[in-house]
Amino acid sequence: MSLIIATHKITIKCLLAALIISVLTSCAGTHSQGLKAQTYINEETAVIDKYTEAGHKIIKAISQGNADSFNTALDKTSLLDRAFHGMPQNIHITRARLQMSTVLDKAGITITENLAKRSKLTFVQSRSVKEEHRALVRVDMGNKGLSYIDFILDKDENNTIRIVDWYDYAQGQLYSESLRQALVFILPRDNTLFATILGEAWIDSNSIERFSELAQLAQDNNYKEWIEQYKTLPEHLKYSRTVLVTRVLIASAAGAEPEYRSALKDVSTYLGDDPSLSLMLVDHYLNERDYASAHRSLNRLSEYTGGDAAIHLLKANVYLTEKDYTESLKYAQMAVKEDYGFEDAYWTLLAVSIYSHHYDIAVSTLRDLERQFGYEFDPSRLARVKGYEKFASSSIFADWQYGIVP
Repeated sequence: MSLIIATHKITIKCLLAALIISVLTSCAGTHSQGLKAQTYINEETAVIDKYTEAGHKIIKAISQGNADSFNTALDKTSLLDRAFHGMPQNIHITRARLQMSTVLDKAGITITENLAKRSKLTFVQSRSVKEEHRALVRVDMGNKGLSYIDFILDKDENNTIRIVDWYDYAQGQLYSESLRQALVFILPRDNTLFATILGEAWIDSNSIERFSELAQLAQDNNYKEWIEQYKTLPEHLKYSRTVLVTRVLIASAAGAEPEYRSALKDVSTYLGDDPSLSLMLVDHYLNERDYASAHRSLNRLSEYTGGDAAIHLLKANVYLTEKDYTESLKYAQMAVKEDYGFEDAYWTLLAVSIYSHHYDIAVSTLRDLERQFGYEFDPSRLARVKGYEKFASSSIFADWQYGIVP
């Protein structure tokens, strides 16, 4: 199972759980040992640099487990304004907002505990997306895979750059949208309002009832029953975006591999053009050996995020699986060039250079691994590694073995 999630429990009591950012892995997933800051350059470079600086500070606060610093950086009022945009003004809405505000007071603790302990965060770049400033962060869970978070930044009334929302690539939505969806289970039932909240055309009393049942099953961690109930849903509900994506997460949490694969297939069928779900779908395409679709998905992800060395490496790994060593070598070299501290890129570069008989690149990569990451290689042991036989019999290997530097 390749999707690592934290189930979002949709009641006000469990809104804290919704702060736990789910991390999507890929079967070609990698883990980073460090990434140099990459800045998206445009005509507002000076402005972007300020947001880059703010992004670094936020990641530092999370990585060091500094909950107070994260809470200071979080503009709770602006986040709630986004979550409650377009809502009518009444006592129920006011109470719900107050409840959510109380929950967000603990956001720093929840996020720093879950992200700092379970993953490595690396600042990638700052950029503008639809007139919003975003700080893109790689979420790295070692050999369990990776995901991305876009922290959306804006200036408050004191001209201080703060977090107003964040986009979770594992969930394919903004956190303000997660808060908004939670309102369905807080507010008195109002189908018209719920249609506005969920942005779905299928809202009616029966659909809300079924949706609530599914939410309760998820809250109770009753994943098996959730999956069974899903099968009985009417099609307009079954294939809605909200339910389709939730099904992937539930199937993953349940460890139900066939259901997980089926869920990804349906997401591909009904939502395959959605760039926000590109990373999720790479896993599906690789499992189906649909390499062309995997590359299209990664290209969309690269365009959507502004690019990252890890995405280059994923492409290199897909091409390596296809045994297209020329393209694999190209993207592995791109990953190393973009991030000289990204260790996994070197291992893929080493593998593909040996498979493609570029032994000069292989030796250079071995030296880089020794120099930059402290490895010590025993040539006699490497010579016995399966697949290294031709490399070990080459003159280039012999020169490296005996310390002859070209």
